Amino acid sequence: MKGKIKLRRFLESSKGKSFLLLCHHNADPDSLGSAIAFALYLKSAGVEKVRIGVAQSVSSYAKRLLTFSPVPVEKNPSVEEDVVVIFDTSSLEQLEPIEIPEGKTVIIIDHHVEKDSPIRADVTVVDSSRTSTAEVVWELFKYLGFYSETAVQALLAGIVTDTANFRFANAKTFEAVSEMLERFPFQMGEIFQLVAPVSDENMDQAKRMAILKACQRLEIKKFRRYIIAVSKVSAYESLACKTFLSLGADIAIVGSEKKGVRISARAKEGLVKRGLHLGRIMEKVGPVIDGSGGGHAGAAGANGKKNLDGAIKLILKEIEGFLKGVD
Repeated sequence: MKGKIKLRRFLESSKGKSFLLLCHHNADPDSLGSAIAFALYLKSAGVEKVRIGVAQSVSSYAKRLLTFSPVPVEKNPSVEEDVVVIFDTSSLEQLEPIEIPEGKTVIIIDHHVEKDSPIRADVTVVDSSRTSTAEVVWELFKYLGFYSETAVQALLAGIVTDTANFRFANAKTFEAVSEMLERFPFQMGEIFQLVAPVSDENMDQAKRMAILKACQRLEIKKFRRYIIAVSKVSAYESLACKTFLSLGADIAIVGSEKKGVRISARAKEGLVKRGLHLGRIMEKVGPVIDGSGGGHAGAAGANGKKNLDGAIKLILKEIEGFLKGVD
């Protein structure tokens, strides 16, 4: 894993510095869990001034992790610290409206393939063979000799969600999880509870209304033997996507034009295994909506300022182009 030696040397000489740990838009358990775990490491190393910042919001799946944080977690913080550590993204657009001033030391810890124009960082620790940033952080902790029960809980939460409950896991994923559980023998049920989706009985009215409106506005696109569900809502795009997949769609695309443009997309595992990568498609969508996009093969998203309809047309074109070569 490139960058870990440089990072260790920097950390050993930076205990008197202040740190801001940043998470991307709608911070998920992988991003927030990694930041919380790293905050626990920094505090154990004697770093006094540490904050966690999230761009815009925290995902509903990650909110239970907030109680694990040893430091304040703030929305859209101003960057006053000496060192900025960014988790689970290398895109400035994914951090808007947070701005990083000149002269700050920037560190990126991520598992995504680097974008064409990534954030200029002083230290970059990226391993695209990993299925989550939490695994990258775990490898760093082993190298640094840091082991914490609470940190491992936060990291396991990130792994569970970023692999879609292990559906997209690989051998390295299971190796990392096995190492964590050997050191701290949790029941995985505890971790699943941390990130469990809200049950039907407890789903609040706003979520239920969003899902019903998504169904009301649903457009069904059929390409050969595949069903693509397309809809628009004002919130809960990813939840609507998951609902459409559970109802039988092979691919779901849901957009929102409330306070800018947001798009979420999901695909069934079978198509991902055949080579579909929604994250790469969303990267192409970024310029169309005057923003950025990315994510995983089976779950991805984009955030921007305009042109939702144009973005959906591009996504459909890219998906149909892929499906032509599947059968």
